[in-house]
Amino acid sequence: MLHARSLLLTEPRRLEWVDAEPPEPGPGQVVIETTAGAVSVGTELPEYLGTARHSAPPRYPRMTGYESVGIVVAVGAGVTRPRVGERVFGFYGHRTRALVAAEKAIPIPSQVSDRLALLAILSCDVAKGVRKLQSWIGESALVTGAGTIGLLAVWTLRALGSRQVDVVEPIQARRELALRLGARDAAAPDARVASATSMDGYDLGVECSSRADAFALLQGRMRHGGRICVLADGTIEPLALAPAFHERELLVVGSSDGWDYPAHAAWFFQAARDTAPDLERIFDYETTPDDLPATFARMASGDLSPIKVFVRYPAPIAG
Repeated sequence: MLHARSLLLTEPRRLEWVDAEPPEPGPGQVVIETTAGAVSVGTELPEYLGTARHSAPPRYPRMTGYESVGIVVAVGAGVTRPRVGERVFGFYGHRTRALVAAEKAIPIPSQVSDRLALLAILSCDVAKGVRKLQSWIGESALVTGAGTIGLLAVWTLRALGSRQVDVVEPIQARRELALRLGARDAAAPDARVASATSMDGYDLGVECSSRADAFALLQGRMRHGGRICVLADGTIEPLALAPAFHERELLVVGSSDGWDYPAHAAWFFQAARDTAPDLERIFDYETTPDDLPATFARMASGDLSPIKVFVRYPAPIAG
């Protein structure tokens, strides 16, 4: 008999795959067998370490992950879409099989890779935040941090029409990828980007680093009345308002989950056609489900520092 396994965090730094009976779909539900997943390093690693900042203490055991792709293997009463055999993405985390509401299993076009499909989730969260800035043609933007969120912010700003997008990022390889994704310039935190537009600073800022010093740097490089969106989720360090916030009368807004994932996915898959190979480079490490605990341990020790981890599951088994 097939079993469904879930990766649980039973305490800080301890992950365990737990078996359960295979789920059966009720009305309006589907069962998905996972073919690929992702690790959102900026969110999941602090959770693993037990250092993530939350409004309430964490409880254990707790489910891990939230980005998954799989094949629908069973549907409940009343479900007409997605169909059995259809590839979908969803938000159920590191599981081999999952029971999901049908409307939350989003079909993936055949020409879209698993990697690009997984990026539809975080790119939706990013697009919601970027749209809050209400950018105008000709406005300049600075992105702090070129992890997954920062790289997607660069791509999204460019896809929505921004032509002057610069990046501050300490790791050279990430700066190079930001340039591939459309950044005009990229620099380390202790250097100014070569193409800074004017002495007045940037019109728009996007904070994606989760680091207090980077947020302070961003505020210091904004023009008077500039607009900042904080996409970093605040799980690593508190982000404080710097003197520049008051002196330059900046507007700071926050953003978290996405707006409409199916609608965004339709836009994203179309808009990403020409840049898909570069977007897929965001996944710079691949592992398997069985190796996920070891992968987290290596990230915790500093032996491994990926932008984003791709998890390849075994081929689906019918039944």
